[in-house]
Amino acid sequence: MHNSGSNGFIKGLLIGGLIGAAAAMLFAPMSGKRLRKKIGHKKDDILDDVNQYVETGKEKAEELFRGGKEKVESLIEDAKKIVKS
Repeated sequence: MHNSGSNGFIKGLLIGGLIGAAAAMLFAPMSGKRLRKKIGHKKDDILDDVNQYVETGKEKAEELFRGGKEKVESLIEDAKKIVKS
């Protein structure tokens, strides 16, 4: 469920960024060919940023999962010691 929310945020970020970049460039005076090239570069920049965000999020999630797993294993070991006593 949490993953679904982050996917929606990333999609919104990407779409909003593309719309904002396109709108800004449409109001700038330049040729159509140059404008399309600039929009393509901005799109690539935004996609790179989103990919970086996703990768960082994955790394953080893995760190949290490993930490939680270690904590649970430690609690289980402590419970086993208590039960044996």
